[in-house]
Amino acid sequence: MKTFKLLLLLLLFTQFLDAQTPFDLSGIKSYYPVVEINTDKIDKKYKQILLDMIAKKSAELGIGTKNFSSRSLALLISFTSVGDTVALKMELLIGEPALRMDAKEEVFVISYMSGRTFVVENLESDLLDNAEELLEKFAVQYKEDNL
Repeated sequence: MKTFKLLLLLLLFTQFLDAQTPFDLSGIKSYYPVVEINTDKIDKKYKQILLDMIAKKSAELGIGTKNFSSRSLALLISFTSVGDTVALKMELLIGEPALRMDAKEEVFVISYMSGRTFVVENLESDLLDNAEELLEKFAVQYKEDNL
């Protein structure tokens, strides 16, 4: 009987360990969306397309993006070399000011970060598909953290 109770308690405990990332997205009601493309190999028209994708996903989640906020959701895009191969690097992150408890000073922190690096076969579809996947991963965690 003790073993059964211990096993049951252990199973319940492991349910709470299933986090998407080590970051907590609870309580986020608004942010300022930013797309930064750090290469001239990607047409600047994609910046607006990606901003629209962020705005649409944010609206689905009930997160405000219309007004300026000190919290930013940024999609950073650049090319990087992996050996002889050139790959596209995408990072989705939230940066915001936070109060450091010990010194009582405000610092800028990254409170969420997810990214991927991949070899591009078709620039347009790879760029948009991977951005959508990063946004969907963010949305899943946001929903879980704000139940």
